[in-house]
Formats: sequence, C-alpha cells, structure tokens
Amino acid sequence: MAPNPSDLVRLADLRATPDPDTDPVLQRLITAVSRTILSTINRPAILPRSYTETREVGRSGVLLAQWPVTRVDAVDLGGMVMHALEPGSGLTAGYAVDPADVAPPGRPQMLRFGTGTPIGFGCARATVTYTAGYQVTAETTVVPQGGAVMALQPYGAWAGDGGVTYAGGPALARVASAPASGQYAVDGAGGYTFAAADAGRPVALTYGYVPADLAYAAREWILERQAYAERVGLQSKSLGGQETVSYRIAAVPDFVAPVLQQYASVVPPC
Repeated sequence: MAPNPSDLVRLADLRATPDPDTDPVLQRLITAVSRTILSTINRPAILPRSYTETREVGRSGVLLAQWPVTRVDAVDLGGMVMHALEPGSGLTAGYAVDPADVAPPGRPQMLRFGTGTPIGFGCARATVTYTAGYQVTAETTVVPQGGAVMALQPYGAWAGDGGVTYAGGPALARVASAPASGQYAVDGAGGYTFAAADAGRPVALTYGYVPADLAYAAREWILERQAYAERVGLQSKSLGGQETVSYRIAAVPDFVAPVLQQYASVVPPC
C-alpha cells in the first residue's frame, strides 16, 4: 500500500524491518492519524501547495490562512491586478508579504498594501493566489565525486522535492535514475544523485519537509492507537486484586495537544 501525500510519518519511522502482513494496516493507520492531525489544526496540508483566497481587506491588509508563504502568484484587488512592491523603486501602489519565520511552527502572515494602493472606502475584496507550506529553499551544496548528496533537513524530515538549480543558474531536470549532466535523481528520503560530470559544481536544493515536532506527535499518536487496539473500550483493569491500572482515553492525547496547538490555523475560511 502506497503512502498518502498527507502522511506525516513514514513506515520506516515506525519499524526498521518491513512486514508484508501488517504493513498495509499500519500504513492505513499512519494516513488516518495524519489526516486527523491536519483536521485538528485546521490545515489542508503542511507541505507546499497552491491556495486561492478571497478576503475583505482590513486596515492592515489581508491575513493569509496558510503559512509559511513561499511565493505569491497573483493578487487581484477589486478587479485590478496588483504587483509586488520593489524596494527602492519609489512605487507605493502594490503589495508586500510579511517575512516568514525561519523555523517552524511559524505564524500566519499579512499581505499588506502600499500607501498608494487604491483600496478606496468600504469593504474592498482581494483575491490572492499563493504557495505556502514548510519548505527549505535553495539549500546550497557542492556535488561531490560520486554525485550523491543528502539534504541537510535542519527542521524535519524531507517530504517532497521542490527542484534543483545550479547555484545562481538554470534549473536541472529531474529523472528517475542515472542522471546526465544537467539532471538529478532523488529518492524518498532526501538523497540526491547527480552526474559525475557535475562534480564540484554548486547546486541549490529546494524541498518540502514535515516539522520534526509535528512528525514526532504523529508517531506517538500512532503508537498510542496501536496500544489501544489491544484494549478497545477498556478504561481500567484490576491485577490480581492487588492493584488497578487505569487508562486515559481522550480524543487528542495529552502529550500531542500542545504540539498541535502551535500549528493550528485560526483564520476563518474565505
């Protein structure tokens, strides 16, 4: 059974040796708990993807529901196409996005309009198309002899390729295996392979990742659900009349809830 794109952990994070008899059941549990976590934090995804939101413009601008924002693709303000404000250009009509926090969990970001933007009076509405999700952007490294490079993954496990470029240069093409010059291959854990001819060249890796504390919370919740399967509906039991063992049953485990709270989106839907 293949992993789901929304999975926060992998089978390899829960067991070192594959078991064809029980792996499908565990994979379904991984997906179920991951989807429950995303529902709990009110976020459709945490890896980079595109969103389109239409919101009323407040005095400070527009608060975007998803974060961290990696790119703004289009902004429409009452039928007018807005452009990004360029520092030093002297233009005051346009938009800028608050900088994203470097490390997760981060915080929602404002899209702010310049003082010369014709917002007018009343309830102006803006439609924003943007890309958001946890991503390491342009992580630089040098292709070694042999061509094998492992992404650094400073904030959490690699979870999706976002492309590779030569540092300050053009993009490389992704292939399944045996890359030639100008190409690369990547496995499912952040291992990149380049052509021997590219040895010594600096490259920049971009990839999505699952924040480490969120992945750990998912792993612990999965293990708790596995243990619960052995005592479904059981809240306590007596051991030989000498002692009683009680089990705490909660919709969200106590050790998981504080982690999820940091990632929860409280921005209302469009």
